[in-house]
Amino acid sequence: MSQLDLLSRAPVVLPDEDELQRRFAQFNVDLFKSKLPEATIHWSTRMRIAGTCHRHRALITLSRPYHESFPEDVDDTLKHEMIHLRYSGHGPAFRREAQRVGASIHCREYEGIHPRAKYVYTCPTCWREFRRTKPGELFCGRCSKGRLLPQFQLVLKRELETRNSVGLSARPRVKTETRRTAPRVRSGRSVLGFVLSLFD
Repeated sequence: MSQLDLLSRAPVVLPDEDELQRRFAQFNVDLFKSKLPEATIHWSTRMRIAGTCHRHRALITLSRPYHESFPEDVDDTLKHEMIHLRYSGHGPAFRREAQRVGASIHCREYEGIHPRAKYVYTCPTCWREFRRTKPGELFCGRCSKGRLLPQFQLVLKRELETRNSVGLSARPRVKTETRRTAPRVRSGRSVLGFVLSLFD
């Protein structure tokens, strides 16, 4: 086994929640002049996207599966979610603040982030691929840094095949047991006899 294989299989060590709180406090002082409210930071093992922020609860949640794939993005995600304590959505004000503090607009793609994705877009600048559930006018967050310029607009590369028909829910199909089709009750046959026949 090569050294590269050993390195690729090495477990990822992410900062614990106490360290995340310390980084939050430091970023609040250094980048936001201590104007952000206190917030609780914790990890989620179920979340697929990089992170979320619940402004009214002052709660920031970071995805452990995402950051195990991209451990170098922990600070970037934390700064992104800290901006959401001030701005909801990713409008112009959010984008200006993200550019000021050096935070990305969107998280990176990885296996499992969009299990229901139907479209694959690519950035014409860095050639990174992005999977999306809906079509739209999209920009590469890594290249654009908040600047919505044509050279950073994503290009639709292909549509993914889905097993779901248009208009139906995109929930994954779950394998279920085949239900036994009950025969019709013949005239003159008792209901009790019919029910007992189901257990033969």
